[in-house]
Amino acid sequence: MMFDTVLVANRGEIARRLIRAVQDLGLTAIAVYSDADKGAPYVREADKAVYIGSSEPANSYLDIQKILDAAEASGAGAIHPGYGFLSENAHFARACEALNIAFIGPKSSIIDEMGSKIAAKTCAIAAGVPVVPGYQGEEQTDEALITAGVDVGFPLMVKASAGGGGRGMRLVLDAAELTSAIPLARQEAKSAFGNGDLLLERYIPTARHVEVQILGDKAGHVIHLFDRDCSLQRNHQKVVEEAPAPYLPDDVRDAMQRAATALAQEIGYDSAGTVEFIYDPASQEFFFLEMNTRLQVEHPVTEMITGVDIAAWQIRIANGEKLNLNQSDINCNGWAIEARVAAEDPANGYMPQTGAVTYYQEPAGPNVRVDSGIEQGSIVSHYYDSLIAKVIVQGATREAAIGKLLKALKNYHLVGVITNIPFLNDILKNTDFQGATHHTQTLKQILDQGWQPLTPSLKEKAVALIAYHLNHQMQGRQKGPWSTLSNWRITGRLGRSGAAYYYVSGEDGTLMPVSITHQSSDYLVKIGDETEVSIKLHGFFDGEISIYNQGIIETFQCNTLDGDITLFGAGAPFTLRPLMAEEALLSRRDNGGGSGDQVMAPMPGLVVEILTEVGASVIKGEPLIVLEAMKLMQNLLAPCDGLVEQISAVVGDTPEKGAVLIKIKTEQTAD
Repeated sequence: MMFDTVLVANRGEIARRLIRAVQDLGLTAIAVYSDADKGAPYVREADKAVYIGSSEPANSYLDIQKILDAAEASGAGAIHPGYGFLSENAHFARACEALNIAFIGPKSSIIDEMGSKIAAKTCAIAAGVPVVPGYQGEEQTDEALITAGVDVGFPLMVKASAGGGGRGMRLVLDAAELTSAIPLARQEAKSAFGNGDLLLERYIPTARHVEVQILGDKAGHVIHLFDRDCSLQRNHQKVVEEAPAPYLPDDVRDAMQRAATALAQEIGYDSAGTVEFIYDPASQEFFFLEMNTRLQVEHPVTEMITGVDIAAWQIRIANGEKLNLNQSDINCNGWAIEARVAAEDPANGYMPQTGAVTYYQEPAGPNVRVDSGIEQGSIVSHYYDSLIAKVIVQGATREAAIGKLLKALKNYHLVGVITNIPFLNDILKNTDFQGATHHTQTLKQILDQGWQPLTPSLKEKAVALIAYHLNHQMQGRQKGPWSTLSNWRITGRLGRSGAAYYYVSGEDGTLMPVSITHQSSDYLVKIGDETEVSIKLHGFFDGEISIYNQGIIETFQCNTLDGDITLFGAGAPFTLRPLMAEEALLSRRDNGGGSGDQVMAPMPGLVVEILTEVGASVIKGEPLIVLEAMKLMQNLLAPCDGLVEQISAVVGDTPEKGAVLIKIKTEQTAD
């Protein structure tokens, strides 16, 4: 089957990356887009784009018939599903085959086989690959699983046979927990994947997650592209990945790579895929976990160390080409690390974030790669996964790669949407990660009390205010009613230092006075009752302010937009909105706020479940509504004790941010 046009059945950063791969091969790239993505960069970069429906994934990217119709209408001879959505849907692969459209991935029968963890373990055993001790039998009654669990021993993991991402997964510490964990896991698995089958596996608390990238063609030739470590995870979701896996004994590494190749050959694998293992550093044992029959999110780190374009080879193999690479041709050069940048607020329970990207600047430099789905002006929607970009770097050593990634993240500037970049910076500096002694439970252990960013220092706040003031001067007259008012006083003409006065909001929302006095390049900044800060300015130009700090020049990136100043400091980026004295005094608002008796949507989303009813008695902190946003479930809690007075939503509603969903009658609000 030969084709010259490829439809990319995905969105965001992976769609951009695949469109580039298709075009680099001299083929035509077709994009598909929903209402939410009509202005996305990947749509513009494709040779042609086809509208496939409303923003909800079920009505667009997950609608098999709409994807097939788009392929036929655009004349596409092949479909690349990327990852997620339909990438591991065997029914979709068979539908492509039936229409004589090449599915860029393995055969549908392989997707079926590897899509079941039970069937995949059976194949691994047949190929001589070690598997985690446990139970993967056909008998699926609760009683059979409980009996098998006792035989396996505790602790153990209950897992959904279909799907992944932590759904249908339970850690069980004893037999009493197993009795309740099995029906809960089964219900969650059936809801998420339409399949309630479970398997049991011995739990290794300090395991590392190591995977091997493989490539196979339709002639039966299979090679591996070395290994990756994906052990830094939160809630079974990968956060940072690297290649090769650090501190893996040579004999273990060799055996793992041979095992992955043997499994791929056993099942006749004919595309790019990943064989995942767990590795026990204490016993130096490794066990087969699962096989992903698609392109992985973390494939760029392997591309960086091998120089092999995995996405391009996927396409070439699907187009009938033989893999002209032998195992001896593949070399591992240096070290590569990837960090996943997500629109989420780690300081607020990792809540997904939405909004407009008002300022955007990516890091650049030798061996720095950014796979991004956004640009300045993009709208981050609640309909899809919170992943917005990946930052990948390569260094000669692991230490050099970590340092380069930290620098790249420091130079990744985004305003308008909160991201996890400060969180990524913190975990990359963690001693366990730096020493490569981390495992899949490391983040859970070090973040058991949650994560909070560094509070901006007085010096950083002062630098931000100076940058704002200098920008205000350079811009001259600003838009708005206060643009004609000068903040510089006549004191400078009387031989005293010039002074500027502003107000900024404190943490409690109250306005604090700010004074900035200067003489030559020396600035004194006073914020409220805080200690006066002395800053010696080195320079201010084009979004960059530099100061002298004990004889050393220290540079900060900054962005002034719509009256705000954002400084990208040592910790999290922070934003201030300075107000001129007249503006603050004449436009100050009452800070009384609401009565605290309402449950409001913290962001746009889908109402999945309502856990209460009108007239019900509730207590503060009790979950009342489940809201789904960016593929995550958010429990909305009662803000106070009282009786449910009104419910303004039903399951299936899609409220906007700030919409009142429930009103509670308290003693204060009762008649």
